[in-house]
Amino acid sequence: MQTVSGAICDTIIFYDKNFEINEELNSLLIRHILTNGADSFILFGTTGEGIIFSDKLEQKIKLINLALEASGRKNPILVGVYSNETEDLINQMEELAKKFNDINFLISPPFSEKISDQSLKSYFEDIFESINFKNHIYLHNNPDQFAGNEIDPEILHNLKDFPNLRGLNDSFYNIKNCKSYIQLLDYDFSVHCGMEANFQNFFQLISLGKREFSGIVSSIGNLINLSSKLYYFALEDNILEVHQLQDQINDIRNKIYDFKINEGKERRGLKYAFLHLYKERLTNPIKEIDLISPDLQIDIDEITKGRIEATINYLINQKQIYQLYFLGKKDLYQFKEIIKTFSNVDVLIEQGKLKKIIGPFDATINTIYRVNFENSHLIFRFRTCENFPFENIVKEKLLYPFLDGTLSGDTDNLTGQVNSIVSSKIGAYIFHKDNPPTVPVGNLIYYDETKETVPYVFTVQDYINGKPLIWYLRQYLSEEIILRKTKFPNLFKDLGIILGKLHKINFDSYYENVKDIGKKKDSLSEIFNKKLEVEIQDAKRHKLNFIKEIKDYYRDNQALIEDEFDFTLLHNDFKGQNIIVKEEPANFRISGLIDFDDWCIGCRAQDFVKLEYLTLKNLEKYNFKNAFYEGYSQYYKIDKDFMKKIEMYKLLWLLKEFNIEFDIKNRTDQAKILADTFSLTIDYVNEMKKLLII
Repeated sequence: MQTVSGAICDTIIFYDKNFEINEELNSLLIRHILTNGADSFILFGTTGEGIIFSDKLEQKIKLINLALEASGRKNPILVGVYSNETEDLINQMEELAKKFNDINFLISPPFSEKISDQSLKSYFEDIFESINFKNHIYLHNNPDQFAGNEIDPEILHNLKDFPNLRGLNDSFYNIKNCKSYIQLLDYDFSVHCGMEANFQNFFQLISLGKREFSGIVSSIGNLINLSSKLYYFALEDNILEVHQLQDQINDIRNKIYDFKINEGKERRGLKYAFLHLYKERLTNPIKEIDLISPDLQIDIDEITKGRIEATINYLINQKQIYQLYFLGKKDLYQFKEIIKTFSNVDVLIEQGKLKKIIGPFDATINTIYRVNFENSHLIFRFRTCENFPFENIVKEKLLYPFLDGTLSGDTDNLTGQVNSIVSSKIGAYIFHKDNPPTVPVGNLIYYDETKETVPYVFTVQDYINGKPLIWYLRQYLSEEIILRKTKFPNLFKDLGIILGKLHKINFDSYYENVKDIGKKKDSLSEIFNKKLEVEIQDAKRHKLNFIKEIKDYYRDNQALIEDEFDFTLLHNDFKGQNIIVKEEPANFRISGLIDFDDWCIGCRAQDFVKLEYLTLKNLEKYNFKNAFYEGYSQYYKIDKDFMKKIEMYKLLWLLKEFNIEFDIKNRTDQAKILADTFSLTIDYVNEMKKLLII
C-alpha cells in the first residue's frame, strides 16, 4: 500500500441512540466526500467520535464494509483505533487486519491518563513489536484529545524504524515539534496537518519538493471541496490561491459549526448541514436523527439552523459543494461512473485512455469537469441549474454554424435550417481547418440533450488552454509596472478586435430567443420597454427613490432604441471570466471565448455592458478601455449615439442586478451575505446615479 497523503477527510458518523451505524446516511456521506475531492478519509477519528466506538468492534466492521463498497476500494482508508490498554489496542487491530488487509490504522496515546514520555515510548514500542500484520499504521498526535499526551519528535524518530509505521497526523498546536516531524517526510513517511485553520502555515514549513508526501486532514471536507483545491494549489506553489482558500475555509467553519457549546461543535454543525443538503433523499426527517453522542446531544437553536441552511444554499450556488447526481430515486453516481456510460460514443473512444479527471469547477449554471484523455484534454459541461431559461438546448450547436459561415442571416430557408438543428438531440460540431470560426472557440466534440445517459443536458468540448482574463488582472493588479506594459494594452486592443469580428455576423431582426431565428421578427423597442417596465416595478417595490429620473432618461433617449436597425450576433456575457488568455513572453494571446449560454441576436451596445462594469471599471487609470475601443473601431465606428446606447443598456442591467440582489437580501439572514449584498446594491445605485447625473 502507498502512504496516505493529499486531502484527507475526518468523517462524521451517523448512528442511533444504541450506537447502531446508519447504513443509508453513511454510504451517502462517503460518496459525497469523494465527489468533493477527498483523496482518502478517516473512519472513527476525533470528528467521527472514535473514542466512543473504541469497544464496538462489530459496528466498526459494519462501517468499514460500507466505506469500501461506497469508495470502490479505490481510496485509502484510515481507521481510528483507540484504547488505554496496549493489549486491547493490539487485539482490535489484529481482528480488523484479518478481515481487511487494505486498510490503514490510526492509533493514539492513551486517551484518559497522562503518562511520561518514556512510558509513551514504551507504549508504542510494545504495540509495534507485538503486531503480526502488514497493514500500515499512522500515529495520531493531539494532546487536547488524548489526556495531554504529546508525541515527542525523538519518540517518532525512534519508532520510524518499524516498517508498519508510515506517518503521523499532527494537531499542529506545537509548530516547533511539527517542524521536526516534517524532516521525516519522504516516499515512505507522510505527515498530516490535523488543524484545518492552519493548512496554509503547514505548507509554508514544507519545501515544494516534499509537499506531495504530506496531507491535510479536514472536518469541513465532509461538506465542501475547498480542502482538495487548497492541496492542489499548494503542490503548484500558488501562494495566492492557497491564502484565499484558507480564508474561505476559516469563514465557512465559522458559519457551519455550532459554537454555542464548544464540545461537539463540528459534529453538530456538520451533521445538521449534511442532512439539510440531502433532505429530499432522507427516509427519516432530520428531527428523528440524533446528531451526536447522547451525553453531548443538544438541540441546535433556530437562528443557528437558519445560518447553516443559508450557508449551504450559498455554497451550492458557488459550486463549493458538489452534490451527488441521482439517476433515479435510489441510484447515485460519481463522475468516473459517468465516463463509463460514454464507452459506446465513437468520438470519445478516439480520445484514447482516460488519464485524469479534474473538477468539478465553479460555475453558476453548469457543473464542469476537465477530463484528460491520452490524446486530448476535454471539458464536460452538465447543465445542472434547473431554472436556466434554455435548459433543453445546447446553444453552441446552433451558434457554431454562424461562426464559420455555414449559416448566415441571408441563408435560404433559415427557419428550416434552425429548426433542423434545434430538433437534433445528439451530435457534434467540429470546425474544419480550412474554414475556422470567426472568433476562437473550442470544438463541440459531443452533445446530448436526451437526458437518457444522465439526467442533464450535457456537452463535451475542447479544453481551451489558458486562464480567464480576470485571473491575470487579479494576479497583476498590485504590480502597476506590469499592468502598464505594452502587452496589457495590446491584449485589450485584440479583445476589441475579436468583439468587432463577432459583431460582423449580421441579421435583419432582433431575436432574443435563438430558437426563433428566421421565424419571426421581434420588435427591439417593444421587448426593451417590457423589460424596463418589469424592472421599474420591482425597483418601486424595493423603494428605489429615483424612479422618475430613470423614466425621464429613457423617454429622452427612446428614439435611439426605436431607430435601431443594426442587429448582430451577441455573446451577451462578454466579461473577464469568459475570455481565456494565454500569457507568452512578449504578449498575451486570446485563446478563446467560452460560455455562450446567453448568446442572442441584438444591438451591439448590449455586449459592452458587462465588460465595462465587471472588468474595465476597476482599471480606469490604465486606459485599457481606450485600447479596447481602438480595436473595436477597426470594424465599427463609435460615436456619441453608440455610447449613449451602451449607457441605456448598462442602466437597464444595473437596475435588474439591483432588484436581484435586493431580493436575495430579503430572503436570507446570513450576516456576510447580507453585508455583501448591501454593498452591491449600494454600488448598483451609485452607478445608476452616475449615468443619470444625479
